[in-house]
Amino acid sequence: MLNCSTLDSIFSTHFDAWGVARIEPIDEEIAHLRKWLENGYAGEMGYMHRNLHLRANPKELLPEAKSMIMVLMNYYPREWQPKDKPQIAAYAYGNDYHHIVKSKLTELAEEINKVAPHKYAVFCDSAPVLERYWAARAGLGWIGKNGMLVNPKLGTFTFIGTLITSLELEPSEVMENRCGTCRKCIDACPTGAILNNPLPLRGLPLKQGENINAQQHTLKNNLNYTIDARKCLSYQTIEKRGEVDNELIEVAGNTLYGCDRCQLACPWNRFAHPHKHPELEPIEGIFEIDWASMSRSEFNRKLKFSPMQRAGLKKIKARYMQIEN
Repeated sequence: MLNCSTLDSIFSTHFDAWGVARIEPIDEEIAHLRKWLENGYAGEMGYMHRNLHLRANPKELLPEAKSMIMVLMNYYPREWQPKDKPQIAAYAYGNDYHHIVKSKLTELAEEINKVAPHKYAVFCDSAPVLERYWAARAGLGWIGKNGMLVNPKLGTFTFIGTLITSLELEPSEVMENRCGTCRKCIDACPTGAILNNPLPLRGLPLKQGENINAQQHTLKNNLNYTIDARKCLSYQTIEKRGEVDNELIEVAGNTLYGCDRCQLACPWNRFAHPHKHPELEPIEGIFEIDWASMSRSEFNRKLKFSPMQRAGLKKIKARYMQIEN
């Protein structure tokens, strides 16, 4: 029998939180995404424009799908990089989380299969799935003004994994947004990337099972904020081709790869605690790397499995030279 207790015994072995969302239409969220794209906020991230039909309906990824099991994996560091070093976002201290989370999810999906045979698909930031939205639908937190998922016990430093299953499971209770009038993440962003109400208001139904399109949304969800990715230092140092924009160089400071400023400012991270996942420990020597002299062969050897491979050595070294100059 697959009940909540059985699921908890399966997922709590590898993840820090889990929840279930029933698959339902999300037309309003997709309309918001379309407007975000039309406004140019995605910058050069052309992949965001593709496969909107898949983002709109997880059944396109698994026709038999009935439920989304969403998981969180805490990555709050035990040790932080020295502040006088070129700064790397905490998620990139260790090996690539995509493979770690997907591997664990696949293992657990097979565990479920022993109890209740099902068809499934697993993802971790690797498919056109609105992961933060579905994590909020699964009762794992709410989406903050900075676009991050906020979990009241873990904070914001979590990786999100998705297991789409053909099993019809009891959905978790949705959390109410608790950001209130706080604007610390907004004030912490040096580039002003967090925008107030530039798009039509959106929100989450207060109860699972309610018709999302018919639900009257209110300001209490605080989801009338969005991110202009073009101004975000994570976008500038990772996704954008070429160097950080000249007008952002000064405020970027010693940001090398990614940015955690809005997360570090979030009061909910006072509840965050160092993760307990050995596979997420920092890559040996990553805080002491001499970026100026690093060769491509050394980069590929030391950081073979690092998320920093996404930007590549050329872009990282160019950013390093901006910092030094």
